[in-house]
Amino acid sequence: MSPRTAVTLVFAANGALFASWASRVPAFAERTDASPGTLGLALLGPAVGAVIAMPIVGRRLPGRSSARFCAVALPGLAAAVVLPGLAPSVALLALALAAVGVANGSLDVAMNVQGVTVERRLRRPILSSLHAAFSFGAFAGAGLGAAAAAADVAPAPHLLAAAAIFGLPGALALRGLVPRDDDPDAGARPLPLRRLPRRLAILGAAAFACLLAEGASSDWSATLVSGPLGGSQAYGAVVFAVFSAAMGGGRLLADPLWARWGAVRLLRRAGALGAAGFGLALLVGTAPAALAGFTALGLGLSGVVPTLFRAAADQPGVATGPAIAAVSSVGYLGFLAGPPIVGGLAELLGLRTAAVVLAVASALVAASAAAAAPPRAAGRPDPRLAARASAP
Repeated sequence: MSPRTAVTLVFAANGALFASWASRVPAFAERTDASPGTLGLALLGPAVGAVIAMPIVGRRLPGRSSARFCAVALPGLAAAVVLPGLAPSVALLALALAAVGVANGSLDVAMNVQGVTVERRLRRPILSSLHAAFSFGAFAGAGLGAAAAAADVAPAPHLLAAAAIFGLPGALALRGLVPRDDDPDAGARPLPLRRLPRRLAILGAAAFACLLAEGASSDWSATLVSGPLGGSQAYGAVVFAVFSAAMGGGRLLADPLWARWGAVRLLRRAGALGAAGFGLALLVGTAPAALAGFTALGLGLSGVVPTLFRAAADQPGVATGPAIAAVSSVGYLGFLAGPPIVGGLAELLGLRTAAVVLAVASALVAASAAAAAPPRAAGRPDPRLAARASAP
């Protein structure tokens, strides 16, 4: 098995395992008799666990093998996703979801470092396609969860089956990963947690904006369409499905576009597409316009995070693991903050007005694009130039 195939399977397994538990949240609420408020607090667990784990893993990675971290985190995630299905109370559900977050956050950093290593060895961009594999894996995991719910299968046996179905191929793929990371700054000083280099801070802010829009879209798109925009609940579900498909499909396009345009122009055009497309949809204010707007937003956001991770990995004087962990941690905070920010503004201004935040966040991605310019550090190759040089 080639390293690219192996790391692709790891990304897909991560997406499938994460979506497996997420698809059964209503069943968790029923099992624990959780109110909407307490369930919402419990659902903070995965993000909190990830934000705690990511910087720790990032600081431990330099000079060590990301493949070995994946070999621990992937089985750990497969085991952790079973725990929410066993939780008899909201408190234990929150702890179980936090354990999922720790395993998922650890794997997120390690597999992205491994993806950067494989990309550098291939000398062509593949990172966005790996994130596409995550998206398609999540689609498979959610599909299995929907089928289990429709068949009235309890969460515990469903999640145990999901851990085997999705975790086993991922575990088998671990043997194909590159054992030694290609990291020119592996011996650099540890990245200070309280004061990031300016370029990394801007990349983190762009990740925050992107994942804020993504998280808010996931939670509020169906409600926006079926509420103030006058669509049916079924139409709202279709809009979210189309947004998710646009995210997955757009990631397949982002690597060749990065090679053609470079990171800065890609981020500017992606952010502009999302902001203009979704802003225009809100201005028109109909359900069909929302379908087009969320499609534009999904396409625009799709390649942003992989592009930011790639740029972070090329930060001079900072090892790949801590750099990706820093940007990823700040991004997760955006994913965590997006839904309540839109919800709070909706209470004050109405949901249609509050949704403008999504267009603003996409515009902020475009405004931050200059930070993704390739650094001019001595001895650091620009993978985009390598890709062009090897093109026929």
